Amino acid sequence: MKPCVLIPCYNHAATVGQVARAAVPVLPVLVVDDGSTEPLPALPDCEVLCLRPNRGKAAALRAGFQRARERGYTHAITMDADGQHFVADLPKFLGALAAHPGALLIGVRDLQAAGCPRHRQRSNALSSFWYRVATGVRLRDTQCGFRSYPLALVQQLKIRSNRYAYELEFLVRAAWVGATILPVPVQCTYASGATGRSHFRPVRDFVHITNRNILLVLQAWFVPLSLRAAWSRGERQGFRRAVKEFFTDNAHAPGKMAASVGVGLFFGLTPLWGLHLVLALWTAHRLRLNKAVVVVASNISFPPMVPFLVYGSLHVGAWLLHGRPFAADFAALSGSGWWATAREHLWEWVLGSFALAAGVALMGTIGTYAVAQLLRKR
Repeated sequence: MKPCVLIPCYNHAATVGQVARAAVPVLPVLVVDDGSTEPLPALPDCEVLCLRPNRGKAAALRAGFQRARERGYTHAITMDADGQHFVADLPKFLGALAAHPGALLIGVRDLQAAGCPRHRQRSNALSSFWYRVATGVRLRDTQCGFRSYPLALVQQLKIRSNRYAYELEFLVRAAWVGATILPVPVQCTYASGATGRSHFRPVRDFVHITNRNILLVLQAWFVPLSLRAAWSRGERQGFRRAVKEFFTDNAHAPGKMAASVGVGLFFGLTPLWGLHLVLALWTAHRLRLNKAVVVVASNISFPPMVPFLVYGSLHVGAWLLHGRPFAADFAALSGSGWWATAREHLWEWVLGSFALAAGVALMGTIGTYAVAQLLRKR
């Protein structure tokens, strides 16, 4: 294991020297000057890589990782050049690296105690929330730049985001490929005069990060983990393979497949039109069921079936409420009559719909389980 410190820098001439010189006695230091318009101070014991013109933090990190690999380093511990981070926390990273050499280590700050501006705290909390939605991993601080990157993992992942969204996407895709992600408590400061100016653009960068979050969350909801992991590694999947993954994700066990069919049938038969698909997908996501199977099963309520389903629901509801079958003839449901009849007998329809949905879902679950178990044995 051979780690180094990587410091991306853009117009932090007043603070980068102090950060770099303090880190030199602990680890080798690589500074990436990302097109600064201010001359850097002399850094005789550090390697300085100059980029021209300014390309953003993502480009600086990529260039720094590439140079670190060329120098034979195995890990790059990134620190901000503005003096926000404390070199005294480097031993924490080294201790965690010794115990977990393959892990991605993320610094976790106490932003409130450090005097972080409220808008930055809210941005971080929102980012952490969406990170959990996309990965299922709880991480209190997803925007800290004090991290330890295994360079083997850096080389494995294909990250498309630029500027500050790079670190967010890396964190999400690392979770998708199964990398170990560990928090490391670190100090930080936002005291006036203690740090250099931030180049985070509150509106543009926040919008960019939010857009990236939306895309990653949509992938997490609709794309099987196996495909997300393959895409994160830059692997291309053929159409047939992709379709197979959509219908086998979280459905290898007969119980999972049966539950997926049952959930789809239940929501497809409930009188929640306009919401039933969203609720079915949310339930499938929470229970880790196959979303493609759930969607197919929920389409049991396609338009030609609606009058039959309403009529059946009214009969079941009438039996449950009044102990007798529904009085109207099926002919009353011809054309648009089913909707008027359903409104007129609202409680019978609603109660009957949920009862019918539960019954059909139960039968569909049992039947699917039996067939899946039989096919599995064969």
